[in-house]
Amino acid sequence: MGSLQLEDFAAGWIGGAASVIVGHPLDTVKTRLQAGVGYGNTFSCIRMEAASDPFPLAVSPPFFLQLKSLT
Repeated sequence: MGSLQLEDFAAGWIGGAASVIVGHPLDTVKTRLQAGVGYGNTFSCIRMEAASDPFPLAVSPPFFLQLKSLT
């Protein structure tokens, strides 16, 4: 029974991490579009933010905090 619990834990952690990896950049773009800063569309927002940010959208400090909270 211990092996099954480890497999469940690993599968849950991988699923949670995948959710954060995919969801955090999209949520960042959504929030910036809702702020109404003047982006034309989603792709222009991604392009402008990737050019101006020191961190890519996916590896900003809040991203790491979300991954840390999974453990």
